This record gives sequence, C-alpha cells and structure tokens, in this order.
Amino acid sequence: MNHAELIHRFIEAINDTDAASRRATIEEILTPDCTYTDPEIAVEGHDALDSAFVDLQQRIPPGFRFGLSAPVDVHHRQARFFWRFGNPEAGTTAATGSDVAVFADGRIRHLYAFFDATNS
Repeated sequence: MNHAELIHRFIEAINDTDAASRRATIEEILTPDCTYTDPEIAVEGHDALDSAFVDLQQRIPPGFRFGLSAPVDVHHRQARFFWRFGNPEAGTTAATGSDVAVFADGRIRHLYAFFDATNS
C-alpha cells in the first residue's frame, strides 16, 4: 500500500463506527507505537487512538464525516493532507484542517493535525 492509500484508509478509520473493522484498519495502517497529536489530544498506540476515535464519534452529530479536500501530497517518508469535516449529504462543512503524517515500516507512525476553522 502506498503512502497516499494509507492516508485514505486513515480517513476511513476515523469515520468507521464498526469497532472490529475500525480496529483492524488501525492495526493494518499504523505502527504499534503510533502517535496522534492535535490541538485537543495527544495519544500513543493503537488502543489510545481507537479510544480517541470512539470518543470523537460519540460527540459528533449524525451524518458528519471526515473527507479529504485535496490530493495527498507525499514526498520521502511523509505526507501532508487537507481535510474537511461536516455533513456531506447536506453540503455543510463544520471544520477544516490539515495533517502531516510520518511513515515507518510501510505504515503511519506519527500524525500531527492542525485545525483551520470552525464554522457555525
């Protein structure tokens, strides 16, 4: 799996509400010592990341999802990608941002997220 595909799978995992499927994706695409850091949380490892996704899903309105808003930009062992969060069916965007991913051993090892805007 190439680096851009790993990022697409990461976005799928964030949106996946099926616990077994989400966990399988996390284990497939992220190293066991993975880290995820954004302005609100910093977690390490599969268990903590999975728990963070569950917590996020419990707080968001029904129908809201993450999606990529531009092609994934990859060079060397890192990628930058831009995302949007909202209800795609209603055409609304509640937040946007960008992440930087660092890869190791063919998987994502570190993710650093930045939030751009929150719309009301």
